[in-house]
Amino acid sequence: MKPEPGPPMTLGNAAAARVRLIVWCRGLPTPGRARSGEMAARYGAETTVTDWAARLACGKCGSQRVEMVVSGTKRR
Repeated sequence: MKPEPGPPMTLGNAAAARVRLIVWCRGLPTPGRARSGEMAARYGAETTVTDWAARLACGKCGSQRVEMVVSGTKRR
């Protein structure tokens, strides 16, 4: 029996957990990183990561063909 899923991750949760938000445009070769703390301040800490990701657009070409993954914390 699978446990019930918890609430979706918010930008505030991501910042507190210090996870990395890796984003990339499908039309460009180089991925980038969005700082979760900065994104929480800009879009609101209660914004879910999935809602935030749905609004992403490439800063270089303007395309909304953007992908995103949540990764673990940076290794030291």
